[in-house]
Amino acid sequence: MDNEGNNPTLSFVNGNSMIEHQTLVHGIFELCARIRDQKPLVHVVTNFVVMNQTANALLALGASPTMSWAQEDAAYMSKISDALCINMGTPVKGRIEVMKTLMTLAARMDKPVVLDPVGSGAGAYRTGIAKALFALAPRKIIRGNASEVCSLTGTNYTTRGIDNTLDLEHARQILAGHGRTHGDGEETGTDEPGWPSILVSASSLIVSGQKDMILAPGRRMILDNGTPLMNSVTGTGCILSALTAAFYAVTDNGFDAAVAASAVAAIAGELAAEKASGPGTFMPHFMDALYNMNEKNLAARLKVESTAS
Repeated sequence: MDNEGNNPTLSFVNGNSMIEHQTLVHGIFELCARIRDQKPLVHVVTNFVVMNQTANALLALGASPTMSWAQEDAAYMSKISDALCINMGTPVKGRIEVMKTLMTLAARMDKPVVLDPVGSGAGAYRTGIAKALFALAPRKIIRGNASEVCSLTGTNYTTRGIDNTLDLEHARQILAGHGRTHGDGEETGTDEPGWPSILVSASSLIVSGQKDMILAPGRRMILDNGTPLMNSVTGTGCILSALTAAFYAVTDNGFDAAVAASAVAAIAGELAAEKASGPGTFMPHFMDALYNMNEKNLAARLKVESTAS
């Protein structure tokens, strides 16, 4: 899908000043409308645990999912898809090889990629896979919890399974200390202007948690939305990664895509929590909230903290 010349310039951060709230909301909803209009085909290779709800969430948003992980399908699916989402949960050897193939093809075809490094930092095996995948595609967004994202910085930080063991501020400090670079990738040292050098190899980072932090070169936004119920069901983070790929399919701006996906998913969670009686009824209401997402709900609920990175 060619989006050249057809992307809203949301300009979430102008120096140290936040974008006007309604302009931000309108820009996010414009991307939602574009997904519903264009129905981008999102190729998702995800873990066995969340395949069904991930596909349904994409459909509810308005995108079209394909969940194939056959090596024989890789070339064709790469050609026809508009974005790729790689989720490295359940990292069986054959699936990892398919992921590497797909990311290599996406790089060759300049397709947008979202990488979810599930469990990275929890042992050498997963961390090694995550770093190998991270190196493959240049046009990508990384989406994970703080522990997973920070494990990609090359530090020796470890996690407990797939659980997050870092708070947002600690993660920000780790990322800020992971070298800082100018746009040419030259190291500046941590005391000079720049941004975390991990962003030289990724257009944006989404660090998910109680609050979501989105980072891009020169930009940082923190969203304070969501509900604790999202931690009581499996797959909400994996779903966010897939939704991010859908948004990235309709804009060339990775930061816009990351912010829009994070906002929509978190607000859908809030709306679902108000109707659900517990985890068992949360997910159906979450799907309905994605399907019925509108600009009014975004405007009423979006809570943003934004600073220059």
